[in-house]
Amino acid sequence: MNSHWLKKKRRSLFIATGLLAGSCQATMAAEDPVASPQAPSTAAPDNRPARFTAGFERVKLPASERMGLIGLGYLVELSPGWSLGPSVYGAASGERGGLFTWGLEGQHQWTPVPRWRVVTGLYVGGGGGASAPVGGGLMLRPHLDLMHDFDGWSVGLSVSHVRFPSGDIGSTQAGLQWSVNDRFLFTAPGWGGRRVASDAPGGLGFDRMILMGGRYATGPGLNSPLDHVGMRLERQLDDHWAATVDAAGAAAGGSDGYAEMAAGIQGLWPLGTPAFRVGGRVDVGLAGGGAVPTGGGTVGRAALMARLQLGRRVSLDLEGGRARAFDGDFNSNYARLGLGLALNDIAEAAAPQGSGLLRTVHDMQWEFSIQDYLRAKRKTGQTRSMSAVGLKFRRNVGESLYLTGQAHSAITGGAGAYSAGLVGVGVNGRIFGAESRWTAGAEALAGAAGGGGVNIRGGAIVQPMAWLGREVGTHSRVKLGGGWIRSVRDGLSSPVVDATWSWAFGVP
Repeated sequence: MNSHWLKKKRRSLFIATGLLAGSCQATMAAEDPVASPQAPSTAAPDNRPARFTAGFERVKLPASERMGLIGLGYLVELSPGWSLGPSVYGAASGERGGLFTWGLEGQHQWTPVPRWRVVTGLYVGGGGGASAPVGGGLMLRPHLDLMHDFDGWSVGLSVSHVRFPSGDIGSTQAGLQWSVNDRFLFTAPGWGGRRVASDAPGGLGFDRMILMGGRYATGPGLNSPLDHVGMRLERQLDDHWAATVDAAGAAAGGSDGYAEMAAGIQGLWPLGTPAFRVGGRVDVGLAGGGAVPTGGGTVGRAALMARLQLGRRVSLDLEGGRARAFDGDFNSNYARLGLGLALNDIAEAAAPQGSGLLRTVHDMQWEFSIQDYLRAKRKTGQTRSMSAVGLKFRRNVGESLYLTGQAHSAITGGAGAYSAGLVGVGVNGRIFGAESRWTAGAEALAGAAGGGGVNIRGGAIVQPMAWLGREVGTHSRVKLGGGWIRSVRDGLSSPVVDATWSWAFGVP
C-alpha cells in the first residue's frame, strides 16, 4: 500500500510538472503568450501581507511510534487578520519517510501586545503513504500558535492536534513554528496583457518553471536505476543566486511509489557568453516510498549544473550530483535534464519615475476542489466510490486558453494512499453575453496516479473534463464540472464530478 500510495503522491507532484512542458511549448510558439499589447498602465499592482510558514512536530502513531512531521505553507491575508493558502505536510523523521499530504490552511491572528501574535488555524488536506494508518486519507490539523515577531520574520511555539478521522492517527503535541514575511502582489482578474509598474514579480514571486526528468543510479539502497520526473520553481535573488523549490516522483524502474520534495539555493555565472551559465546547487527535502530506504524521510542533494538559454524565455538545464538520506541507506549519484520557462516579461524601458519597471500581467487562478469518483475500480476487483481533495493552479496563455497543473489525494472511500497528478490545457469563455458572470470551459488532462488499492495499471491516466462556473465577487469563482477518468492501460474507468472554489487574480 505504501508503495502504491507514494507512487500516486509523487506522480501528482511531478505531474504538475507537465504544466511546464505545455507552457514552454506555448511560449516557443509566441514570445508573449498574452493578449495584444495595450497602452502601459502607470498604476502599481495591489499587494497584501503574506507569509511563508514552516513548522515541525512529533506525531504519535499507534504502538507509541513517533513520526517527525514538517509543514510548509504560503498564506495570503485576504482580510485584516484572516489568511488562507496552500500547505503541505511530510514525514521528516521516524520510520514513515514518504508520507505526504497537501491541502488548504486557514488562519486568524491578533496582536495582544506589540511583537507578539496569537494564531489559530485549521488545515484540511488529504494523502498518506509509507503504510501509515490514514484510513481514507483525510487529515485535519487545528492548532494554536504563540509567535514573536522580529524584523521580517517570526518564531514561536505551537500546540496542534493531527487527526485522520477514518484512520488510526489522533495525536496532540507541541511544536515549533517559523515564518517569513512576504508581500503578495496582484491585480484584478482580466488584466492579462496589460503592463503595470512593479519592481518585483507578483504572486509567489517565482521567475522560472523547469520541467525535469532524471535518473538515480544504482548504489546503496537502490538495486536498479530509478527514473523520475518533476518540476522546479525558481525565485531569483540577484543576478547569480536563486531560491528553488521542486517536487518529483518515480516514472520507471523498480521503485514505483517513490516521491520527493525539496527546497534549496543555486548559483549560476556566465561562461564565455551570457547565454551559457555554469554553477551549482544544494537542497534539503523529504523523500521516500517505493521501497527506497530513506529512513525518516529527510534527504540532501548537491550538484553541479549548466544552463543554456535557447531564446528569450526558454532554457535547457543539465544537472549532475549526489543525493543522500540523512538517516537511511539511500545514497546515489543522479543526473537530470530540464526544460525551463521564464515566467516574467520585464520591459526594457524604465517606467515613469518612482513607478519601477513595467511587467506584463498574466491571469491566474488558485483552486481548491473536491472530486468524486463514482466507480473507482480496486485491485480486489470491487468497484467503490471515493472522494479526493485537489489543489489546482492555472495560468492563462491567451484570452481563452489556459494551462493547468493539478494534484489530488483521496479523503474518503478507503483509498487514503491514492494520489493523482495531472497537467493539461483548457479553454474557457463567457456565456449568456459579454457582461455575464457565467463562464464555461473544457479541459484535456493527462498524468499519473496510483496507490490506495485503486487499479491503475502502469500509472498513466487521462481525464477530460467540462465545467460551468460563476463569478462571485471580484476574485471568487465557483465551478461545477464533470468528466471521466481512465487508466491508459485499463483498470480504473469512472465518471468524475468536481466542485471547485477559485481565487482569480493577475500576476505581474
